[in-house]
Amino acid sequence: MHETPLVFGHESHLVGILCEPDTPVAGPRPGVLFLNAGLEHRVGPRGLSVAVARALADAGFASLRFDYAGMGESRKPQRPLAADRAEELQIECACAADLLEKHAGCRGVVLFGLCSGADDAHRVALANDAVVGMIQIDGHAAITAGFKWRYVTQRLVSPRRWQNWFERKFGPATDADHAVIEGVDFFEMPDRDTLAREVATLIARDVRLFYAYSGATHSYYNHAGQLRNALADVETDDHLSERFLPSADHTFSRNAERMRLIEAVIAWLQAGFGPDP
Repeated sequence: MHETPLVFGHESHLVGILCEPDTPVAGPRPGVLFLNAGLEHRVGPRGLSVAVARALADAGFASLRFDYAGMGESRKPQRPLAADRAEELQIECACAADLLEKHAGCRGVVLFGLCSGADDAHRVALANDAVVGMIQIDGHAAITAGFKWRYVTQRLVSPRRWQNWFERKFGPATDADHAVIEGVDFFEMPDRDTLAREVATLIARDVRLFYAYSGATHSYYNHAGQLRNALADVETDDHLSERFLPSADHTFSRNAERMRLIEAVIAWLQAGFGPDP
């Protein structure tokens, strides 16, 4: 693969890295567009976006990872084209999608987002007809009866939780006793009906969807197939794929779990958008 730094946007204020296969692949394929996760710039948390992009290039898919305006190496425009950040993001992603088509010959774009980037991907996909696929990592889900039953059961049988309770109840109180964090929300989760309606809208447009979840999502997702069960009233056909990697942390920092995620993403892309080159 080879990588090319690019500057784009109406004021040349956005900076990105185009990652392409060394060997051209027969037939047009979509490009993959990486969206920023939280306050992370284009490399992604612990270099996740870089690792995925380079593996995608080896598999024959071009990609672009870029910094949102005002983040990383991208500066804020002096004359913004939008009044708010949500609309500005739509404009930035449209420019990035055009860049993938112009420089890499891509037909359509697949969005890749982790956490808040997954929420951004959802909103961009709804508004941009150039989007043909979306990869959400630790993104949207919905609570089901199966989730509730497993959530309560897992808490009851967890020795660590009983130990924490005993120490809080009978031991000396310390700051460490209260340091367990159940989860941090970086985006507002859509309610089940809204999610179902918007997923149905994307599928009706022939947008393919891939959702992966790490073990860090235990506060809202805890078993394989939960999303499909939550959206049982939506005709998903072969357009929705779901993968649960419970031993992975939120940023897929361990190499083995990161490779499992990358292999799953590549297999999904090849199945939906072209054969293995």
